[in-house]
Amino acid sequence: MTKITDIPAIRFKGFSDTWEQRKLGDVGETYTGLSGKTKADFGHGQARFITYMNVFSNPISNPEMTEPIEIDPKQNEVEVGDVFFTTSSETPEEVGMSSVLLEKRGKIYLNSFCFGFRPTEKIDSYYLAYMLRSESAREKIILLAQGISRYNISKNKVMEIAVSLPSLDEQKLVGQYFRQLDNLITLHQRKPVVVNSSSTMNALPNQHLYFQVLE
Repeated sequence: MTKITDIPAIRFKGFSDTWEQRKLGDVGETYTGLSGKTKADFGHGQARFITYMNVFSNPISNPEMTEPIEIDPKQNEVEVGDVFFTTSSETPEEVGMSSVLLEKRGKIYLNSFCFGFRPTEKIDSYYLAYMLRSESAREKIILLAQGISRYNISKNKVMEIAVSLPSLDEQKLVGQYFRQLDNLITLHQRKPVVVNSSSTMNALPNQHLYFQVLE
């Protein structure tokens, strides 16, 4: 498959390679959240599931925001490095919010109103987390929203979105940079993070560091 490439205008020192444009579906596979459950199945059990609000609110999944459920081998168990996407919301601007799992405690499933994405290629988890919350990535996802009173997205359509992937070493630097920035934001408030790269960087002294998700 042909890979589209481009070069950001501002980079970390020492990097000059192009950034590849890859469809999500070419670098990973999807799976469904909990299915076939009734109200009586929730609130007890030795397993836990990641809640909708955990995915919606956190670029990095919060290991504390899970709820109990019985162990069920028919369900898809999540793994560290997986990405979760919300599939519906009351507004198109809030559909398809993403969250990356970096810590797993025991047997964990995903709630029924999200789907999971498991990379099949090596991608830095922090880079993936903040790239998918970037302004340009969010714009692509919002365009996929369909509905009237409630909006939904198709996981197959999400997999057609092209994202920017630099080298793994550069991914790690970009991911670490935005991890530190998010930690600073968290000191003041915790809200769903949408990264506006240009305005964020203009507000910081080290403007040689720049994360731009290419169109």
